[in-house]
Amino acid sequence: MEFDAIVIGHVAIDVNVLPWGTIENILGGAPTYAGLMFVALKKAVGIVSKVGLDFPERFPPIYRKMGLDTEGILVTGEHTTTFENVYDEAGNRKQICKHVAPSISPDDVPRAYRDAKSFYVSPITGEVTVDLLRSIKSRTNVVMLDPQGLLRKIGEDGTVKIEPRADLEDFLRYVDIVKIGRDEAKAFKGDAMEILEDLAKMGPSIAILTRGEGASAILSDEGFYEVKSLKVEARDLTGAGDVFGAAFLARYLDTHDVLQSARFASAAAGLKIRYKGPMGFPSEKEILAAAASI
Repeated sequence: MEFDAIVIGHVAIDVNVLPWGTIENILGGAPTYAGLMFVALKKAVGIVSKVGLDFPERFPPIYRKMGLDTEGILVTGEHTTTFENVYDEAGNRKQICKHVAPSISPDDVPRAYRDAKSFYVSPITGEVTVDLLRSIKSRTNVVMLDPQGLLRKIGEDGTVKIEPRADLEDFLRYVDIVKIGRDEAKAFKGDAMEILEDLAKMGPSIAILTRGEGASAILSDEGFYEVKSLKVEARDLTGAGDVFGAAFLARYLDTHDVLQSARFASAAAGLKIRYKGPMGFPSEKEILAAAASI
């Protein structure tokens, strides 16, 4: 089987505290939000992740039933990575990390995944290493990284803070596309253009900054673009970044058009956040119709 994309990062169990209520025991992390977005776009996708012994008890083989290949999910350790995400009415998020699963090593990537067309790497607690990125990168594939988890520092009380990372360039030299969100942008200096230029100097040919309701900024060899977000009534912002990332990568694999892929991704994320939790992933047809208005 030839895979279009492999998603690498921890599965999370999320408790989302929203202004209008609390949603408990929700599956999160890139395997959930990016993985299911790829499935909605009819891409063949596998997952590389580690979960705790608590995961099978709460969630049966749910990913496989949803159409994802799960050969790369390993049960190890006691707890699955667990977050409490507290949002205010403006969409700002405060995170508290309750548990962290073991890190992911190059040996955890199944042989069947090695020849995938692309890899979407989105750590949430620093669970990926430079060696892992080096091991998956080839001359023919596309590697996209959301370094959110590499920029997080978890305090003794579980509070998550965003901090700069001196060795980020070591990771980005094995990356074709890098995407950061507005929270992670706090770890950098300057405006959107300056942040993206700094990221691009580290290796990626495409650098993206998403800014919630604000326009996303994209820098590539084709130039600098700003792409508006879709105006919707947001019900749950969790996972929006990974939905954007997966949609961008899927479209880019098909078209190699940066601007078109960014509009497609912005529309996909906007359509998804109308629904709570890991549901409501839009189809390609729905995304293309919405993207036409951006």
